[in-house]
Amino acid sequence: MKVIIGDILNFLGESLTESEVIDALERAGVEVEGKERVGERFGEVLPARVLDVEDTGRIRWVKADVRGSVKVVATTDTVRKGEILLWADLPPKEINGRKSEGMFLSAEELGLEPKSEHLARVEAPENYRRDFLLGETVLHLYVTPNRPDLLSVRGLAIEVSAITGVPFVDLEIEDAPTLEDTFPVTVEDDRCDLYTLRVIDLGKGTTPKRIRYSLYLVGFNAINPAVDATNWVAYVLGQPLHAFDSRKVKGKVVVRPSRKGERFVSLEGKEYVLPEGIMLIADEEKPLAIAGVIGGEESGTYEDTERVYLESAHFKPEAVRQASVNLNIRTESSRRFERNVSPRLVLPGSLYAANLLKEWVGAEYGRPVVVGEVERPRKVFVSFKKIRKYLGFIPEDLDDLLKRLRFGIESRNEEGITVVEPEHRTDIALQEDVIEEIARLIGYDNLPDYLPPETPLPPRPRDRYADEIRAHLASAGAYEIVSLGLFSRREVEGMEGLKVISEFNESFSALSRSPIPHVLKAVAYNHRMGNQGVPLFSVVNLYDDEGREERFIALGITSPGDFYDAKYFLDSLVERFGWDVRYDVPSGDPALHPDLSADIYSGGERVGAIGAVKHRIGKRFGLKARAFVWYVKILPRGKVEYRRFSTLPSSVKDVSFLAPRDVLFQEVDTYVREIVKDLPIESVELVDIYEGDPIPPEYRSYTYRFIVRPEDAPLTDEALKEILNRIMERIGDKYSLRR
Repeated sequence: MKVIIGDILNFLGESLTESEVIDALERAGVEVEGKERVGERFGEVLPARVLDVEDTGRIRWVKADVRGSVKVVATTDTVRKGEILLWADLPPKEINGRKSEGMFLSAEELGLEPKSEHLARVEAPENYRRDFLLGETVLHLYVTPNRPDLLSVRGLAIEVSAITGVPFVDLEIEDAPTLEDTFPVTVEDDRCDLYTLRVIDLGKGTTPKRIRYSLYLVGFNAINPAVDATNWVAYVLGQPLHAFDSRKVKGKVVVRPSRKGERFVSLEGKEYVLPEGIMLIADEEKPLAIAGVIGGEESGTYEDTERVYLESAHFKPEAVRQASVNLNIRTESSRRFERNVSPRLVLPGSLYAANLLKEWVGAEYGRPVVVGEVERPRKVFVSFKKIRKYLGFIPEDLDDLLKRLRFGIESRNEEGITVVEPEHRTDIALQEDVIEEIARLIGYDNLPDYLPPETPLPPRPRDRYADEIRAHLASAGAYEIVSLGLFSRREVEGMEGLKVISEFNESFSALSRSPIPHVLKAVAYNHRMGNQGVPLFSVVNLYDDEGREERFIALGITSPGDFYDAKYFLDSLVERFGWDVRYDVPSGDPALHPDLSADIYSGGERVGAIGAVKHRIGKRFGLKARAFVWYVKILPRGKVEYRRFSTLPSSVKDVSFLAPRDVLFQEVDTYVREIVKDLPIESVELVDIYEGDPIPPEYRSYTYRFIVRPEDAPLTDEALKEILNRIMERIGDKYSLRR
């Protein structure tokens, strides 16, 4: 998310420095990933009044007064005497033998518009910095999924206010409708628990420049006043809205599930064939929008739109997530609804947009039609015993801390206090949630540096053996991931584990009884992002129906990586830790391809599997390429054989041979490695596997490299020749040597 620091400060009763705001946000758990300042690359930017213009054809030479100093600047734009432009103090540049002092700027060059056809014009020189946001800092923030309230300027300002103690100054929104008109609404889908529609008659005018520039800076395109007002409300309050052109809506507005095969064309002009059950906003003839995600081609507003129906609603997160995932559409609206933006913002958001349009274009608005009820904030009892248990003490200023966090205090007794969830929050359900908020406001550094005597869970002991496995795979070239371990039911269909009791999001509703989804989800994402063939591994915890834990190590790789690239890492683990494993083909794992897979056994017990992932399984995670995975239980250390290191020179010999295509690689590889165990062979390496011309179609060519290194004395030519002959004889006993 992007936010302008000045917009946060508009909600605060006292001024704060940039560093104070950033520090407060980071203490609130918001990661500041980067920042940029408007106009920073141009140095000093000043208003310049045009005194005279000399037109030489394509180039116009402009004399301008810049704070009492006359500058001559070249431009290709049409400029008139008396206009005030933005001038940047840049080094002089020679053009056609004349010197141009500095340059005039457009809004595009300042990063305020995607495209500017003309230079920026200054209307009020005394306010030019404010109007063009010069010096404003734009922060790039990462907001955790459990805090939808922080996807808004207001929510961020509340956090800054709570942490710094600076007073919070809320919006004053006037509720003064002047229209009596309404429009009928029917809700036929219980996944929409609150829907409102307000009639607004637009006047004449445009969105203020500063609003248009601010919207572009934080990721929205300025379109027209109706759309800009909805985007501004989403940015400031966090409540997504949609404005329908009244001319496009027939009969009434209906919120309903889609019918299988129903067609929908988005605002971007892309057509979708809908599955059954996608929540739609429709009229009596057609779909108008995918609820909470994106508007349709027939739902937009235009320059000549005179009346709009303003939608403000609350949709259940799982419904919006279903549509977003199924149709592969992610928008600022869906992002907020998926995280469960507060339903208490529905009516204030609608009213705020109506007031903005009244201010910008002289609009008139009516009262909203409301279907459903506004969900009341939850009440949570917090015991003093629990506070002491988690924090180690009870803060003396407990009431003040709660009020700064905008909790209401319902009642209190000798055992505890009952608080009311802040109206902008949806993540406060347990007393532990409230205590966590108190701890965050106090500052974790200010809590006792010892564990309270009643710590709920002891620290988990460090697994040094698992750490060694991680370090070995990382040193071999794989990258470790930490899987969230939660999946949608579709992703783990056929591999379902325990069900997650959560109303947050259907995408995190199930555990998996297979390690494959843990790595497949990550390699699929990396492949889509352009990181193909990157080996990723994870230590995976799986749970049976009784909640017992089993630990696996799992690794995945996508093309151009292949089966042997994946197996290399497994072989290195087996060799490094002395694991005794064997392979049995094909694997019985339903996620792996039967023609390229094997089960892994140790001591007669199946402990894992390796192979190519079936295409239909990969598609669940958006993967179109071939993926190869393996997983194995973390086995006990085995016997590792060590040999004395030889300082004698080595000799290298490659041997190629043909084996029938129906013979498994594992059988070939095992045979080759077994026949040299009695010889002074330091290592055996598979160099190449080849099929195709000139190899006969029923055969596959293998090339192995043998490194011969004696331990006691250098090999004579005759001794080396004898070793190589014995290798070729043994291979020739079973396969066809290539000469």
